[in-house]
Amino acid sequence: MIKWVVFDLGDVVLRRTTALPGLSSLMVAELQGFTKAYYQHRRDYDRHSDANAFWGSVASSTGSSPPDQALIEELVRVDDIGWNDVDPDTQKLVDDIARTGTALAVLSNAPSTMGRLVEAQPWAGTFRQLFFSGDLGVVKPDPAIYQHLLQAVRAAPEEVVFLDDRPENVAGAIASGIHGFVFTDAAQ
Repeated sequence: MIKWVVFDLGDVVLRRTTALPGLSSLMVAELQGFTKAYYQHRRDYDRHSDANAFWGSVASSTGSSPPDQALIEELVRVDDIGWNDVDPDTQKLVDDIARTGTALAVLSNAPSTMGRLVEAQPWAGTFRQLFFSGDLGVVKPDPAIYQHLLQAVRAAPEEVVFLDDRPENVAGAIASGIHGFVFTDAAQ
């Protein structure tokens, strides 16, 4: 019996960020090169939540000046807000599942600052548990993150369904015995 449905955030519950043009402008970097650098260094940021290292690496990769502390704080703010746009169709799906009494959780590769922003949103109250890689120091698809999830929700793997837009993260969940599905959209 399924007791938990676990959602990823980015490109699942939350729409893809629209903040990249604004972030590249703040860094005084060309958008295409900035976008490549942003995603190239994102995994370490999601694991360690070290904004100074992340934005410094992005600056280095784009040939931009190293950002000072005030700029880093603004980049973090704009970045976190950019990822905080709830997809209404997915929100309806989440609400429909919640009405069945099935417990809901989030398991997201995201820095701690994003976690604190999400936790403060009214829509986040639908989820009983919220897990962010930046708080855990481990990112999907590392098996340790799925083990943490299972221990925290006190569920056997076969009692959990996991939805993520990235096939490698779903494969990691499946390898841990969790029912995993690649999410494309709420209608699917």
